[in-house]
Formats: sequence, structure tokens, C-alpha cells
Amino acid sequence: MTITLRPIVFGLFAAMLFTACNNKAETPAISLTEASKQLIDEHFRYLNDHDLKSLIGQYADKAKITTTDWDGESFGPQGADQIFHQVFYVSPDAKYLVDNVINTDSTVVVEYDVVGLKEKAGSPVRYDIRNCSVFKIKNNRITAEATYSNSRLYHNR
Repeated sequence: MTITLRPIVFGLFAAMLFTACNNKAETPAISLTEASKQLIDEHFRYLNDHDLKSLIGQYADKAKITTTDWDGESFGPQGADQIFHQVFYVSPDAKYLVDNVINTDSTVVVEYDVVGLKEKAGSPVRYDIRNCSVFKIKNNRITAEATYSNSRLYHNR
């Protein structure tokens, strides 16, 4: 009785081929810190592009938004729409210049300058204001934003 290796080799080859075809290349998981960084990078790109629709799409339905430039609190995409619509109207050429970011999984602190022109007494006035925003993030959405402006650093030129 002769046993040939051909059926055994063929079986092993077929098993390896089947296993190789069913294995999908794993995509590296993105860390929560990296996801937060990407969200905030997009946020400031949308601010600079004055892309209101994309900007308000980043906020969770019940996001709490506060700022020293705005009376009271605003909530969710509707509140963000109201705030940024007014900001873009008052200063349509505003640029947001980020210079420091502190990032954790769920909280991002951003220090930045806002520069642009603002109508004052019928003629445009150049301004430069220092801001700090604290963002709370969950499920790749902004769930809270608190923005602080230092009015003493508000330079009219």
C-alpha cells in the first residue's frame, strides 16, 4: 500500500489559500486623542473657510456652548448656527490662528488669535483678539464648548 503525498499537500495548500483569502488587512485603530485632534483641526479649518454648515454639523444635539462674547448659553447645532452666523456676519474676513493645543481623549484646549476687520462708525477697523476655547468631545462630536476672550488684548488698529 502506497500513500502519496499529493492529496495531503493539495489539502494543506487549499487550506492556506482559503485562510489567506478570508483574512482582511486590519486597519490600524485610531486613538481617541488622534480623533479629537482631527475634529478640532477640521473645526478651525471650517472657521477659517466660514463653512457654517460643516461647522454646526460637528456639534452634538445637546452641546452646551458658552462664550464671553455672547450673553447666556446656546445649545446644539441650532445654537452654534446662531453664534457663528453672527460672528461671520460681523467680521466676514476673520482668520483664526491657532498657536497652542492641549489634547486628551475627551478634552481639547485651544489658544488662538482672531484677526480681521470689523465695522466701527462706518469704517472698517482692524482687530486682533486673543481667545481660548475648551472643547469636550464624545463620539467624535463636540458636546460642550466654552470660549474665553481677553478684552484687554483686543487691539484695534
